[in-house]
Amino acid sequence: MVELERIGAGGEVASRECPNCHSKRNWKDGTRGTALGSLQRFICRDCGFRFSEKSYKDSLLNGDSQLCAILEAKKLDTATETKTVAGTSIERQTLKGKIIEFMLYMKKQGFRPTTIKSRAELLASLTTAGADLNNPEDVKLVIAEKKNKDGAKCCEGYKKNLVLAYATYLRMLGKKWNAPKYKPIQRLPFIPLESEIDQLICSVGRYMGIFLFVLKETGADPSEALEIRWKDVDRDKKTIMINNPVKGHKSRIICVSRELINRLDSMPRVTEKPFNVKMKTLHKNYSMQRKTAARKFNNPRLNDVNFTTLRHWKATMEYHKTKDILWVMRMLGHNSLKTTLIYIDLETALFRESNDTFSVKVATSLEEACKLLEVGFEYVCEYDSKKLFRKRK
Repeated sequence: MVELERIGAGGEVASRECPNCHSKRNWKDGTRGTALGSLQRFICRDCGFRFSEKSYKDSLLNGDSQLCAILEAKKLDTATETKTVAGTSIERQTLKGKIIEFMLYMKKQGFRPTTIKSRAELLASLTTAGADLNNPEDVKLVIAEKKNKDGAKCCEGYKKNLVLAYATYLRMLGKKWNAPKYKPIQRLPFIPLESEIDQLICSVGRYMGIFLFVLKETGADPSEALEIRWKDVDRDKKTIMINNPVKGHKSRIICVSRELINRLDSMPRVTEKPFNVKMKTLHKNYSMQRKTAARKFNNPRLNDVNFTTLRHWKATMEYHKTKDILWVMRMLGHNSLKTTLIYIDLETALFRESNDTFSVKVATSLEEACKLLEVGFEYVCEYDSKKLFRKRK
């Protein structure tokens, strides 16, 4: 047992004697670089004293008279190392304290929790990249040369978010700076076919499929759909209320199909929310299930369908069906029409080959009118006591 306790990190038995307590129960504790080369270090298991080969050899060659001098030198060396380690620790603690102070400031200013978290992460990424937060010019240089994990330069949108985060930090300190200007490039989102969305819904798990179905029919932001509560679902009127909109959106009420209501009713009501899970976990699970669906249907386009894609698809289809951009804006909960205008371009590009021809039907009774509505016809007007319906071809 004694021999086992004396085995060092390198697997060898350490037979050195501790200069402090003369115990032979010591382990190898790495090496120490010096001007003369690297020295093996040891740590005593009895007194915790750390020493090197040089200290041990000096104590043996020079006798006990030199032991005190060696111990004093080791104490100074240990104190210097402790000071260095402590300095590093203090520096990290200071940065961490600044970020916590920054988050508290944003909370007092009324920022949303998601904004607080994202800007704190952006500020931390600046410090990780080596930016001196007390030097705005140094921060500008770091932002300009910021790269992602792949080694490519970050996009303009990410750099703009870094500028906003640092501007908020300076505002907390009562300072000002000449902020650089970055203009994000607005890219058109990917719009899948409805059949591809249905393939995903039927391929993923039951829980995930219902969540995708909610996104498809409501056009809600993923974070909004995740915050839907059971009290927001009206099964009789077939509506879902979005009462927890994300930043920049408005609360609204969306009409959905009976099929979606039935799917929601099939879920257990053990919590106040149908989807009681974190967004990070949901994204991770969906990513794995989406890859499986893409291999199953041999359709790599499915890998480009994320949660927000269903919102873009819903908005594009609604504008194609109604040609009313104000209705699409209200359905999405946008505060500004500028954000919604992109769906006009998407609809024009996707349906440029289709014409505005309709199939027209006439209903003479309530039963005929109900059947036409069930298959997608829209009521237009009433003429000569007969109701006219139409559906886009």
